[in-house]
Amino acid sequence: MGRITLCALLIAAIAVSFCSKPRKFVLTKDQKKRISENILTEQPKPDFPLNANLEDTIKLIGVDVSPKEAKAGEKVKITYYWESLKEAPGAWKIFVHLELPGRKMENLDHQPVQSLYPINQWKKGEIIKDVQEVKINEEIEQGTATLWIGVFNEDILREQGTGDRMKLVNKAQVQNDGNNRIKAAQFTVSGKADREAKKEELSKLRVVKAMGKITVDGKLDEPAWGEAERSKPFRGANGSDAPADLETTISLLYDDENLFFGFNVKDKNIFNNKQNRDDMLWEQDVVEIYIDHDGDGKDYLEIQIAPNNQIFDALFSSYRTPQWQDSSAKYTSTMKTAVFVKGTLNNQNDSDEFYTVEAALPFKDITGLAEYPPKNGASWRVNFFRIDELGTGKAAMMSAFSPVGDFHDLKKAGSAVFIGSTAEMIRTGSKGLVARGFSPASTYSCLKNPKNFINSWK
Repeated sequence: MGRITLCALLIAAIAVSFCSKPRKFVLTKDQKKRISENILTEQPKPDFPLNANLEDTIKLIGVDVSPKEAKAGEKVKITYYWESLKEAPGAWKIFVHLELPGRKMENLDHQPVQSLYPINQWKKGEIIKDVQEVKINEEIEQGTATLWIGVFNEDILREQGTGDRMKLVNKAQVQNDGNNRIKAAQFTVSGKADREAKKEELSKLRVVKAMGKITVDGKLDEPAWGEAERSKPFRGANGSDAPADLETTISLLYDDENLFFGFNVKDKNIFNNKQNRDDMLWEQDVVEIYIDHDGDGKDYLEIQIAPNNQIFDALFSSYRTPQWQDSSAKYTSTMKTAVFVKGTLNNQNDSDEFYTVEAALPFKDITGLAEYPPKNGASWRVNFFRIDELGTGKAAMMSAFSPVGDFHDLKKAGSAVFIGSTAEMIRTGSKGLVARGFSPASTYSCLKNPKNFINSWK
């Protein structure tokens, strides 16, 4: 009997061992090639040499910045050169703080080589080139930008909240802030000429009132979705162009009781295996919704929907307050969501095409909303995001409806303008259409032939 019990325990232990194996990430040939191209065979000669020694484990050889005199709204390419002094197991990640004149610090944390070659995979003796592009904020004042760099451990930060940075060994030879942040480079930025005249309008999306029932099944196939305005493809969260094969758009509709969201998300590797409501969905593939209906930065909603239809929802009384754990624990919406996946969810061994997200948020779930549905012409402050983990297990690519450095920076959010139903607008004639934002030319086209109505804003 004892032998049978021992055998059973051994079999169970083996089964657990096999079932709990960590997820493997299989790189494509193109991804392997990109990694190989960024492992250098010769010592680089960066414009800003540093030779900063981090715990005798990693050396920041230096950085390049191009151009060294940047204009507001212009892209800047930052190239980091690292040397692996010894292997560094653990959840290590590069942090980059870009301080711009007159602005808050911008966070450019990332894993090297577009998240394809994490630090814990580096081999001793390798020299890694890591390129990152950032768009300088268009509202920047003239002055000097400063680049601060270091390496931190995500697991230690999550568990302890401090003591997570690799220590700078040669502090006397490298400029630093005394807290293991390396002062890597400085470059000039100039304010945008005629800023007010050339200032681009924040992202705006017109919201049509749905005629007919919307069934929340993730397919976005009701006729009403055909009348909804689809946003322009999301841009990188820092304003750069997002890859075409990761295109994301959003459409909105409403009826007397609900606000509807329709996301179209291209994705070759659809993955999110979080199992519980209010898990940290943002670590893997997810779309996000921010709603501040009265634009005061208070009592705003953050909603996330993963391709496995898991939900995170939270209510913040003010900027990131209270902390997300408390904000999500105290707020639970009654929204309905559904996701349609063209591909195989959580299977990294095949190639997927896209997923669509459909959601219905009851107006009654929006704190502080006095009456609904919104009146024609009402404008809400909103923003939408897409996060993709690119098969690395960590969030890598982020894109936005209205690009911001900080998702919770609602001052840079876009707007949703409620304009009524298509039938109602055509009945009101030219004055009604112009009042809702249509140009005189498109108004004439709509009234001459109502079939042109939908195309008049697309």
